Amino acid sequence: MIAGIDPGRWKTGVAFAEGGGELLFSAIVPSEKAEVLVSAFKSGEWGALDRWGLEGEIKNIAGLTAEKIYVGGGTSSKEFTKNFPLEYITVDEYGTTLAARKIYWRLHRPRGIMKLIPTSLRTPPRNVDDLAAYAIILKACAD
Repeated sequence: MIAGIDPGRWKTGVAFAEGGGELLFSAIVPSEKAEVLVSAFKSGEWGALDRWGLEGEIKNIAGLTAEKIYVGGGTSSKEFTKNFPLEYITVDEYGTTLAARKIYWRLHRPRGIMKLIPTSLRTPPRNVDDLAAYAIILKACAD
């Protein structure tokens, strides 16, 4: 399993994918709860992340270990990684928020009149930091 982390000042997006492809689970963890996220990575016990889950199901990653961890190198990356005890690869996260919006609309097809609005003009009805973490995985695996 591959993990992507998009650290931010107030929230941290995290996503898990199989072989860089299929999204297994994603969540947005409040930054003040970053120790829960770090603990989950250290122990491989992901259940504590379920309360923040947004895409996929926690059971999809139960018993799996993050073989590769990609961390976005943006705004709060240095602050997050100074307390992150595992080996990780820093990825340029330029463009991942826009990619996350596209991923959101691919996962949640618009209905009704929203279909007529171009994807670039649609705003997802929730934060997409978790999908930005997934976009980090996709970007890293494409390089």
